[in-house]
Amino acid sequence: MVMQGRGNMRGRGGMGRGRGGAPGMKPRPPFIPHVPFDIVLAEPAFPPVRTIPTPVDEAFQAALMKRNQDLTPSEKEQGAITNLVTKIQAVLDNLIVSPGSFDACQIEEVRQVGSYKKGTMTTGNNVADLVVVLKTLPTKEAVEALGNKVWETLKMKEPREVLTMIPNEKGFELSNTEATGRIMVTTIP
Repeated sequence: MVMQGRGNMRGRGGMGRGRGGAPGMKPRPPFIPHVPFDIVLAEPAFPPVRTIPTPVDEAFQAALMKRNQDLTPSEKEQGAITNLVTKIQAVLDNLIVSPGSFDACQIEEVRQVGSYKKGTMTTGNNVADLVVVLKTLPTKEAVEALGNKVWETLKMKEPREVLTMIPNEKGFELSNTEATGRIMVTTIP
């Protein structure tokens, strides 16, 4: 037997350090590794499903496609909301870069959120959500001033467009005849 540095025996552990630890202590249970679920090994537990007849499958696919088409907004609706969002985003981005004489509030950033951003809009709900994060406190007066500034800028660019601005408790809504932009105002923490 070869002794090492502190008098321990060669190898792991030493006297009284085998399985179970020190004398008088409970022995540990053996290590049992848990095997992850494997569909190949469990194949006998899952018998194959019978196949669906072709006419039923085709009818189901046709019904799914029709429902998807009914829920998806038309190209005209998508174009209208995209056009309005692009205009609003441009005005707000311009206020971030060069606010000029507008001093009612300071904009930190603008983000598109909700179903328009995710591409999950449905027919008849032609509303896009934008969040405006302010550097200053979003008081009712500041939010209304921001809404009026965006509305006035859009009216200057296209005076013939029918555009309405309606303030609400979360921010304001800018609407034309085909679409609505819901602008929600918040502040940085």
